[in-house]
Amino acid sequence: MAKKNDDSIIIRPWPKVVFLYPTLVCALVAWIFSYVTVKDGSMGSAAMGAIFLSVFFMNLLVFAFDFSRIKSITLLVSLVAVIAVFLWLNGAYNIMEPIRNAMNKIDIRMNTQFYGFVATFFCFMFLLVFINTRFNYYEINRNEILHHHGYLGDIQRTPTTAMRMQKEIYDLLEYVLLRSGRLIFYPSTTREALVIDNVINISVVEDKIKNLLSSVSVAINADPAPEHPPV
Repeated sequence: MAKKNDDSIIIRPWPKVVFLYPTLVCALVAWIFSYVTVKDGSMGSAAMGAIFLSVFFMNLLVFAFDFSRIKSITLLVSLVAVIAVFLWLNGAYNIMEPIRNAMNKIDIRMNTQFYGFVATFFCFMFLLVFINTRFNYYEINRNEILHHHGYLGDIQRTPTTAMRMQKEIYDLLEYVLLRSGRLIFYPSTTREALVIDNVINISVVEDKIKNLLSSVSVAINADPAPEHPPV
């Protein structure tokens, strides 16, 4: 989201691929680490490979599920229960030893070129996403919402008169990663709601929109002071 001036606010909806930035960061770190430490073109360390795959797999959870508040609390409670049962079984039957032996046999290694290719691909993809958001965005001013879309500059207008706004944080993981959420506008002139997904820093954007639209209400409702007749 970027602000043009005091009378308009720019909102750019981002695709969900931007939530893969932890994988991009991990690939860049692994590429630099592998480039510095591996000199003969051999495979990198198994620890770095395990870290990269762990970050990548956990990052995919953002795409696989919507972690609502209830689902997140349920998952957290279930995870605590599983850990408690595991600790009890380990104390009673020492099940950690065979698991540790099995984990030690896993040897996941990627070379420097792999990390470099993954990092380059993600950077190129993020660049394309950034360029696309320059042509697909919403501009909110005191009178209407302008939806700029298409590379030829198409515009769709929605008046803000008597319009209601609602904020939704439907995925806690997405909110943790980029403080993102969904804005829903209910115009008075149409039955269809205007939905803007994946708004970054949604709470900040919401406050700015409220301040902008509230100033319109104050300007409309403010009556001029009555003039006193001359004595």
